[in-house]
Amino acid sequence: MAAEVLRARPLLATVFRKTAWEQRRAIFWWGVGLFAAGAMYAPFYPSIRENAATFEQYIQEMPEFLREAFLGRTGDFTSPAGYLNTELFSLFAPLLMLLFAIGAGARAIAGEEERRTLDILLSTPIPRSRVVVDKFLAMLAGGAFLALMLWLSVPLTGPPFELRVDLGNLAAAVLMCFLLAMAFGAIALAVSAGSGRRGLAIGVAAGAAAGSWLVDLLVPAVEAISWLQYLSPMHYYLDPEPMMNGLGIVGSLVLAGIALGSFVAAIVLFERRDLAS
Repeated sequence: MAAEVLRARPLLATVFRKTAWEQRRAIFWWGVGLFAAGAMYAPFYPSIRENAATFEQYIQEMPEFLREAFLGRTGDFTSPAGYLNTELFSLFAPLLMLLFAIGAGARAIAGEEERRTLDILLSTPIPRSRVVVDKFLAMLAGGAFLALMLWLSVPLTGPPFELRVDLGNLAAAVLMCFLLAMAFGAIALAVSAGSGRRGLAIGVAAGAAAGSWLVDLLVPAVEAISWLQYLSPMHYYLDPEPMMNGLGIVGSLVLAGIALGSFVAAIVLFERRDLAS
């Protein structure tokens, strides 16, 4: 059936186009969800601004490691940038982006095997490496659309509620969120390509993301092992606080490097896998 679809529609002549076409509705609704996620915080900001003194007092009474974990290194919560950094970009937006990317990476190869369409794909002249490349590009394209919707949500819904931020810093925060998601999505892709098991790919990538977040949350509180935070990808996402400081070059390069390295590993693992077993 998949072969008939590929022959019948020139639009689906590549693995990338086939994947994008199959996921178009899901990606659209993911985009709607990311837009809603960014928009839903705007109506609450006026009450935060009006009660700034109360919130500032409460923040100062928090233990330092909790303040850094949930409010960022600056501890800023009542400014527009600090509010979005805390409420949107510290957990909720990256969580949604991670769910999308890990799911996309996990089903990239393993999903084709589960649907018994991988053999049909590989029976064509398309090399295995091209399959992985196109699947990775489809994940990047979907993630980029979600990132765009997240970015648009703030300038389109924030101004009526006095939630105005530097759009360049907002773009930097969204880009870091995108890179974080693609890093763990690529890890899921590598496990999917190497094992053909979607559940394992989701478990490994999601476990790595959760472990990374816990390391960055808890380790800095113990000075003797605080250096371990530099092994956590989440540290490089959270530490630059791009909503206030702009794009962190080191953090973005580290996350991009993890994504690229995992992508290369996916190609190697898939090329070497014995699909007959």
